This record gives sequence, C-alpha cells and structure tokens, in this order.
Amino acid sequence: MKRILFIYILSTCLWGNAQPLQEETGVLIDSIPVAGTADEFFAVYLPTGYQNNQPSPIVFIFDPAGRGKTGIQPFISIAEKYGYILICSNNSRNGPYAPNLEIADRLFKTVFAKYKVNSDRIYTAGFSGGSRLAGTIAVLSGAIQGVIACGAGFAQYPLYFPGKNSRFSYLGIVGNKDMNYREMHKTKEWLESLKISNELIVFEGEHRWPPSEVIFRAFNWLEEEAIRKGIKKENNLQRNENFSEVLSRAMEFEKEDRLVDAARELNRLIKYYPDLIDTDSLQKRLKKINRAKSFRKEKALLNKVAMLEDTLNHKMKEKFALELSLGHSPDKFQWWKKTIQELNEKYSSHKETEYQLMAFRLQRSLFAMAGESMDSFLRENKVKEQEYTEDLLLVIAPDSPYAHYQLARKYAAWNKNPSALDHLERVLQLGWTDKDFIRNTAEFRQIKNNKDFQDLLDRY
Repeated sequence: MKRILFIYILSTCLWGNAQPLQEETGVLIDSIPVAGTADEFFAVYLPTGYQNNQPSPIVFIFDPAGRGKTGIQPFISIAEKYGYILICSNNSRNGPYAPNLEIADRLFKTVFAKYKVNSDRIYTAGFSGGSRLAGTIAVLSGAIQGVIACGAGFAQYPLYFPGKNSRFSYLGIVGNKDMNYREMHKTKEWLESLKISNELIVFEGEHRWPPSEVIFRAFNWLEEEAIRKGIKKENNLQRNENFSEVLSRAMEFEKEDRLVDAARELNRLIKYYPDLIDTDSLQKRLKKINRAKSFRKEKALLNKVAMLEDTLNHKMKEKFALELSLGHSPDKFQWWKKTIQELNEKYSSHKETEYQLMAFRLQRSLFAMAGESMDSFLRENKVKEQEYTEDLLLVIAPDSPYAHYQLARKYAAWNKNPSALDHLERVLQLGWTDKDFIRNTAEFRQIKNNKDFQDLLDRY
C-alpha cells in the first residue's frame, strides 16, 4: 500500500489531470462517484475562484463515519480564502486500515484525473479515526505537505509512525474535554523530538470536529509554513494579520491571568515573527511571566493533573486488557464501579477546573475504549470478547444512546430482531436524533423494510 499511494500521488499529479472538466463552484456537492467502483463516492467543494486550467491546493478530508458533507463543512471558509479544493470520502470510516487505504488510493486516482491540483500543496485532514488515517497517508506517501489532525494522533502501528525524514507539517487540534487531549499533547512532544514542524491548538469542546474559526487558525499557520518552505509567495498583508492575531491572544491571556497560555503565544511570536516585533522586549515579558507566582502555580497544577490523568488512564487500560483476556470480570465489575464513583465524587466536582476536565476526559476515554472494542469484536464475530465489552459498557454508561445503539447492532447481526428493536427504541428515547445514521447502519439492512422498524423511527 505504501508503494501504491506513493506512485499515484506523485505521478497522477503530473499527468493525471490533462483534460479537467469545469464544475459548479461555491457549492458543496455530494455523491460524486469514484472511478471504477459501483458504491464509492465523495463530496467536493470547489472555491468560487477555481479555474480548471490553474493548479489549486487541495485538502483530502476523512470523517470517521464517512460523512462527506459533514467533513467538508468546517473547511469551506478556508477554501474560499485560500483557494483550496476540498474532497471528503463517503466511504472511509473508523475501522481496519487496509481497506481504508485502498479506498483512499482509488479516491486519489479519481480526483487527480478530474481536477487540476498543485502537486506541492496536497494536504490531508481528519477527525478521530479519520485523523489517524490522514496521518497514515502522509507517512506512507511522502507527498503530503501538511496534516490537520483533529482529535487524535497517529495510528498505533510502527509502520505508520513518522520518522526524522518525514517532511510534512503537522497541525494538531483538540478540545479541552476530548478523551484524546493528553495523546495530542504527547504527539506534539514526540514531533518536537523528531524536529517535525508542528503546532497544537486547543479549543473549548469535546471530541468533535472543531469549529470553522479554529480550522481557520490552522490554515493560517499552514499557509505560512508553505511560505517558509518556499512553495508559496509571501503575502505580507496576511502575515501581518496573523501576527496581530497571535499578539492579541497573548495580550488577552495575560489580562485574564492565563499565563501559561500567554507564554505559549509569546513563544510563537518570537519563533515566527522576529522581524515584526522587538524580540528582546518579548523575552523580557516571558521572563517576567516565568517568575510570576501565579504562572508557577498554574504550571505545577497542569503538570500534576497530566501525570494523574496518564496514571489513571494506564490503570484502566491494564485492567481492561486483563479482563478482556479472561473474557469476564472476576469481581463482577466492582473495580470499575469504584473507579467511576471516584471520578464522579472526587474529581468531577473538584474546585479546580483542570481536575473536572480530567474526570470528564477519562470517563469519555473509558466509554470509547469499551464501545470501539465492542464494535471491532462485533465485526470479527468474537462472541466472548463482545459480551464482556457489552457488560462493561452498560456498567459505564447504562443511559447512553450509543451503548444501546451498539447492542441493537449486535442483535440485528445475530438476527435477533425483537431485541434489536428494543435497544433501538431505547436509543431514540435517550435523545438520538440522527435517523439517517440508523437507517444506513449495515447491520440494520435486513430489517430496514420491516414495518416495526419503520414505525419505530416514525414514532420519535
């Protein structure tokens, strides 16, 4: 797969779009067929300034649920400002990498044959599992200029890790309530050790696609990266705007006594804009901040919470792996109940916000670990493991619509339709509103035309 991606990304950029067709611009179009397939499609957005005889930068976007329109939506404003073609697969989704890489390869072939692309300005972006896929493609192809990684780092396979020779720039984005918050911070530290150019943006929110304004910040940085690499002409007006934005954030953080954030923005000013500001004065401000008692206290708290979060997360993963190997919980999930109780009583109501955020992230991490594992075991028909994760999921989150959705999938896959419908009704009772997602779930195809199934969706 590494060889396939490498060959097609490079070669088709050079000769694959000899006779592109002009399509409607400024409109998000869904369900464009992938060449040579019967059931693969992608969504596209061509900026209003797109010309089919001029090479354009491009972003390949990967949504974890294969929702093309959903993946493209947050990127439209940057497409209009910087002229990017936006492409998002409707078929790649969370799951095994081999089929997703093959889907991506067929997508690349189609897109490079259809649109005129600037071969120096190819980017990948993704959220959650789509973020891991975007990073994997960058590592394997060697032809990606930058990665916008939202809510997850790299795939957990050594073959898919970047090395010191990796040339892409990496912009991580994560919410402060995201279960992968610590992972994204560790990813940044690791990329720094490899001397891979990278930045991390943290926004207020959970595990989701970031808002458009955060995506905008990411691309402001990537555009400047293109200038620093000599593959785009300098735009002094835009650079001054970006500089003013970073300076404004630094000053606002200082005013709010968020000194760790202020120090981070001041370091960005020194690193990226030494010609636009007196760096000596910035260094003096940094030293003053570093000496401040409130800064040292804030830094110590953040480090303490980070260490505790890593420790608790490690313990939960170890316990999960042990019980999974046994196929049951020897103490009937008492350890899990005690752990969840401690998170709720000791940390969720802690006077320090950082502990509250930590508790939220750990509970989401536990839920995702059980839920995603159950999904995998269901696909692989591993009954013992699936039943253990099912029991754990109901201990962790008995009133979660996602937990009951997973159980409905299980029973539908095993042709136990009454049980599947019971759990689907619980899903809807608990507030799940995306009925199209339910209708398009593979395991529900056999009951899709069932009157009871249709009546159930109509009732809510």
